[in-house]
Amino acid sequence: MRGDGETQLETDRRRVQDRIARIADELDVVRRQRTTQRNGRQRNQWPLASIVGYTNAGKSTLLNALTGASSLAEDKVFATLDPMTRRLRLPTNQNVLLTDTVGFIRKLPHGLVEAFKATLEEVVQADLLVHVVDVSHPQADDQIAAVNSVLEEIGAAGKPTLMVFNKVDRLGVNGFRSNHFDASPHAVGISAKTGEGLSELLAQLGTMLRPAREFVELSVPHHDSAAMARLHSMAQVVERNYDGETARFKARIPPHLHQEFAPYIVNGSSRRHNHNQNLKS
Repeated sequence: MRGDGETQLETDRRRVQDRIARIADELDVVRRQRTTQRNGRQRNQWPLASIVGYTNAGKSTLLNALTGASSLAEDKVFATLDPMTRRLRLPTNQNVLLTDTVGFIRKLPHGLVEAFKATLEEVVQADLLVHVVDVSHPQADDQIAAVNSVLEEIGAAGKPTLMVFNKVDRLGVNGFRSNHFDASPHAVGISAKTGEGLSELLAQLGTMLRPAREFVELSVPHHDSAAMARLHSMAQVVERNYDGETARFKARIPPHLHQEFAPYIVNGSSRRHNHNQNLKS
């Protein structure tokens, strides 16, 4: 309702200003929530993988397929605004936090970058970027370039990135262009809709995030079943041998659990060093 002497233009301007103020307050709440969640992640020492990509590339569909989440997946621009984060347990028995983000577009206006900072901060903080591309789109290469441009603008360029070429189910038998793999040696072709290639994607995620763990040999007394259960629940157990006076394990453990398992580690420092050198060679 207009006040005394207020024109329609002034009324509309006031409504817009009120809406801007409400959105600003909501974004401030989102930022505080993301900060709280980020602090929790740091306590758990779980790596964060952030899904990025051009709008409608299938990011939310992929998150839903991998984690059983219910992220909104619609064929429209900016269907996802508030980032959704879900835990994903990899075949390596490693916990990873997977975050969906707003769909990028060409020449994302600076005002939108500011408005979506609560979402885009997750990209900047991520340990790994999962760049989802609609490989069936005729302008897929241009969309890849547009996403890379936005990543550079927000300070996330150069992060470890896994290229994921989605919607291969829309292509013919020989439809997937090899130049995409040539340009991205760690690329994976998938269909988030049908599930094709998801096992390869999970394996590649485990490989790219593996340096976050350390390789150790452990000797655990047979009566310490709690330690063995803890090891199997938190680590990737590579070898196990229950013969002899103690149970022997070779495993990759998260760094923050080193102190917990230190009493059981056998020649831990030299073994970790040699194994890491082997990984690099």
